[in-house]
Amino acid sequence: MLIPRSTLGAAGVSRLRRAFTLIELLAVMLIISILMVFLVPQVPKWIDQAEVTACRQNLKEIYNGVLGYRTKYDRLPGESGVKFFGELVSKGVFENTVSAARKLTCPGVDIGALEIRDLEPTEWFADLELVNGGYSAYAGRDSKNYPLRRLSGTEALVGDDNDPEMNHSTTTLVLMGDGNVVAYEVFTLREKGLLGPDEILIVGPDSQIEELRKLSLD
Repeated sequence: MLIPRSTLGAAGVSRLRRAFTLIELLAVMLIISILMVFLVPQVPKWIDQAEVTACRQNLKEIYNGVLGYRTKYDRLPGESGVKFFGELVSKGVFENTVSAARKLTCPGVDIGALEIRDLEPTEWFADLELVNGGYSAYAGRDSKNYPLRRLSGTEALVGDDNDPEMNHSTTTLVLMGDGNVVAYEVFTLREKGLLGPDEILIVGPDSQIEELRKLSLD
């Protein structure tokens, strides 16, 4: 038999409300638990993908800097390795700001792992003579052995250095001379037999990819 609400009294209504709220709370907790089981393992992948996106944007900014360098000096940067793009700051193409300095290293690598960890960002590329391979998590063009005659889509300019491990867990980004940023995916390279099951993609003279041999850490 249904009991009219009016006959329950205040205490009865209060008990019903408390019971309904508890059931609702338990349901929400159950939903959250289920979501955590499925979503938490994906968080590292989302973080890595965000860093890949930020890295891609950095490389596009570096390409704009290379074009600006050519316009300002009527030639392309002639230094090798990190100094290749470090020139953008030391030669005044990029204003020496914290933002500009951070564009010149991969966001997927902790700054604490680099030699610049104890320096202010505005000190990183101010004096090109001090710059070496430990100043960035990017590898630059090896202009000493592979001088740039012109900007071309077949020529690698700057890329993730993958030293000692890959900057991003599954992807290596490389800026080409036409401004395109190429993504080398580990899974695809292994499918093609270019990488072994436990191999990482090397960037530099010993790379498994011919284009990437034209990049240097120093």
